[in-house]
Amino acid sequence: MKFRNLLLPAISVLLAGCATPMREAVKLEGKSDYSVTVLGDTHYDGPQYHLAPPLSENGKREQLRNLAQWKGKSQEVLAAAAAQSKDTAPFVIQLGDLTQGDCENYDLHAAMFQGAFDTLHKFFPGKKILSLRGNHDGRWKGISTDAVDKHFVPLLQKELGGVQMYGTNYAVRYGKDLYIFYDFKRSQVDFIRKMIESNADARHIIFLTHLPMFPCSGGNPGWIVPDYKELIPLLAKHNAVVLCAHTHFWGTFIYKCKEGTLSQLIVNSMGNNWFPGTAIKDRYNSYAQWKRNINKKYFAAPNYKWSVDNLKFFKDSDFIHYETKYSNPSGFVKLEVSDSKVIAHIFTDTTGKPVKSFILKGNK
Repeated sequence: MKFRNLLLPAISVLLAGCATPMREAVKLEGKSDYSVTVLGDTHYDGPQYHLAPPLSENGKREQLRNLAQWKGKSQEVLAAAAAQSKDTAPFVIQLGDLTQGDCENYDLHAAMFQGAFDTLHKFFPGKKILSLRGNHDGRWKGISTDAVDKHFVPLLQKELGGVQMYGTNYAVRYGKDLYIFYDFKRSQVDFIRKMIESNADARHIIFLTHLPMFPCSGGNPGWIVPDYKELIPLLAKHNAVVLCAHTHFWGTFIYKCKEGTLSQLIVNSMGNNWFPGTAIKDRYNSYAQWKRNINKKYFAAPNYKWSVDNLKFFKDSDFIHYETKYSNPSGFVKLEVSDSKVIAHIFTDTTGKPVKSFILKGNK
């Protein structure tokens, strides 16, 4: 019986991994001018999803953080976002690390994913919750098998009307615009290229990823999306917009290469940083300045070599605009989309007014 219990989940994951990627984007009727709520990391968690305390000191710190923020502050962030939710788009975007992970078995992990979706639906009734894989969503405590295929993907399929999915690589055509959701664990450049080619008439391409496209994290400086060398020219050719999370701070970037221009916005929705009224301040205002402040341990440690090597691809002069933010209050983004522009309105309090608006595409 024990062998069977282990075998069936393994077979499920294997079959999911061999599934055929989506053939076309999911089509949703949409208006020409609209707005959509965007959330960054949420790390949904609760004591009911764990059998025992984490073993590592880092794990203990993360769990204490998550359990504290989900007692109230994370709900306050969502309530503030919902209060501003006069969106015409029928969906809310969440950019990965929807959950904390670190569960001991499949049932607990399934309950954690379901709880996260139920919580977001409570704040955004009638909206589809469109999420993607973050590094925490598949993180297990003492179990190597990834639960994303078994528990996360079916919930996304339900949101999208039962379409077949390969990991969390999928695309949604909302009116004139193409939204591409990227699974960094199963980077599918051919799929992304196919979606772009088959939606050649798309007005805007909005690329959604958990890991950033451009180096900016302080925790692991070169941890960016796989296949970035192919993705950057592909997306820049269409002057795409990249929305990401992962770093737990805000950041705005514009990158120019010979193929075109690519903008990136980092969204921070961590409840432990919900301090309404806190100003967003620039920490680094150039790529060169950020590089100078990378902890030197990364350059010396062999296990970070692959990450540091990624930095060599980027040149200071390629960044027209590079800002990471400090004193980072949590919040959400209202993405305003029209024929001429894509604007991110960043909200970090309950005033109903954005603390900053950043033009991701259009007239600067």
